[in-house]
Amino acid sequence: MEFGQIPPSSRVRNKSVLKSPYLSVLLLSFFLVVPLISGCQQPQPPDPRKLTPMVSVEGSDTMGDLLKVWSQEFMKNNPDVPVSINIGDTSQGLAALIGRTTDLASASRDLTDEEVVLAHKHKVRLRKVPVARDSVAVIVNADNPVNDMTLTELKAVFTGEISNWSKVGGNDEKIDVLAREPGSGTSKFFISHVLKRSSIAKSATTVPSIEAMMETIANNKNAIGYAGMEALSEEPGKIKSLKLQLVNGGTAVGATAASAIGGYPLSRPLFMFMDQDAKPSAQKFIDFCLSEEGQKLVEKAGYASIDRK
Repeated sequence: MEFGQIPPSSRVRNKSVLKSPYLSVLLLSFFLVVPLISGCQQPQPPDPRKLTPMVSVEGSDTMGDLLKVWSQEFMKNNPDVPVSINIGDTSQGLAALIGRTTDLASASRDLTDEEVVLAHKHKVRLRKVPVARDSVAVIVNADNPVNDMTLTELKAVFTGEISNWSKVGGNDEKIDVLAREPGSGTSKFFISHVLKRSSIAKSATTVPSIEAMMETIANNKNAIGYAGMEALSEEPGKIKSLKLQLVNGGTAVGATAASAIGGYPLSRPLFMFMDQDAKPSAQKFIDFCLSEEGQKLVEKAGYASIDRK
């Protein structure tokens, strides 16, 4: 682990199963409004998010560590603005934002066409803010002799066209493909950029979280999966990332903070989505994330800052 990186033990470990902190506020506002209505059309209840300065963030587990350090430092300087974090996946966070039950959605991908339509249907105008850069690392067991692949080979492995490690320079063993759940932003990004229009192998095993992915690979010498590069600290000495070549014979590039800016074929921006008319405290939190202090925390957490040269 490099100096200054967050140790694996402090990583956000589990998806929160708590309901939105705004649901109770919404119910309260509803019951306060209803008794006042008599013989006239009911007005829309007030947006519960704007009844409190609390900032609610929901979404990508790829950004879990980053959200944790951001919120801790932000609240030190702004003790009157609590920050609530609910870690799940990108789709969950965007659905909550469109449903007006969170202030901010952390996302490891852009909006899908379906989400754009849904936002329009609910008359929600969203703003996308790039806050960091990341790379999707292709991860195998540390004892696997394979160290690099071309994108063509990688696609063949994940579609099931190649099912034995010997076909890509490894041992004569069956390849165990792991994939994230469909709601994962990392999964959507990986499938879009590697598989293109092809489907993932039917034999692939779906895992529910980054932690489950890393633990499975650490204990299975024939497994292969993918995750944001910050996950490489999860099982030190037990997993490794493969270097990727755009074409056969090309330069193999690994997933690092430096290559996330350019050179690595699976690098991507990380986003925070918010309402166009977000409340002041939510905007203040975003401003902190983009500040010099906030971007230093990005690199400390193992990601690449958006202004890294």
